[in-house]
Order: sequence, then C-alpha cells, then structure tokens
Amino acid sequence: MTDKISSSKKLIESGYSIRAIELYENKVNVGVIENPDADAVFLDPCGDLVRLYIKINSEIVEDAKFLCYGRPGSLSAMSAMTILLKGKTINRAKKLTEDDILKELGGLPEDCAELPIKTLKKALDGYEKSSGHSDT
Repeated sequence: MTDKISSSKKLIESGYSIRAIELYENKVNVGVIENPDADAVFLDPCGDLVRLYIKINSEIVEDAKFLCYGRPGSLSAMSAMTILLKGKTINRAKKLTEDDILKELGGLPEDCAELPIKTLKKALDGYEKSSGHSDT
C-alpha cells in the first residue's frame, strides 16, 4: 500500500491529474479481446508500444481494450480513449481527438494523447478495408 501511495504522490508531483492517476493505477480497460473486429499495433517515437482491440456490433463500438508498454501517460491516455470509444458509432469514433482524451483526463504533463488517436485510426482504417466499409 505504501508503494502505491508513493507512486501516486510522484505522479501528482509530476503533474498528472487525479483522473489520469486513477486510470493508470486501476489499469482501466487493459486486456485482450479475443477475435476483435478491429485491432492495431503502434510504436511511438518515445518507445511506447500499444495494441488496441475493438469489438464492433452493428457499426457501434461494443468494447475496447488494450495492452500498453510505456509511460504512465500513455496508459492513462489509452484508458481514456477506450472509455470514450464505447457506445460510439464508427463514424463518431473516427472523430475522436487528442483534446477529447485530454479533457477526459483533466490534462497530462507529457504529450501522450497522440498515441491513442494514431492507434485508433490505424485500427479503424484496417477494419473499414477488411469489411468493405471504406470511405476511400
């Protein structure tokens, strides 16, 4: 318990919001979806690696989970994005922005909101191509 308090204190001192710390510590939506309808792997320039899994039912995001190897901000941002995704149409999901993630988190001290958006775009592009729903 002392380690968790110490870790939380360090994150607060680094500028993380309480919401970002909560998502990081509770590992919200961390996991794997077997047989996802959409998925993507993305490695950002900072070395953070994520894999996103999305379950889609009738063009609605039913579930979203991820694995993340990287900074606390990346895990928090991915958690926030998966929360925002659930229940959205594919078209609405494609319109999610870094600002949406930052608003859900109450901000981050580092630039980690781009990683989830790039990963989401890659996953949805792949889904649309494989399912024949591509706008292009």
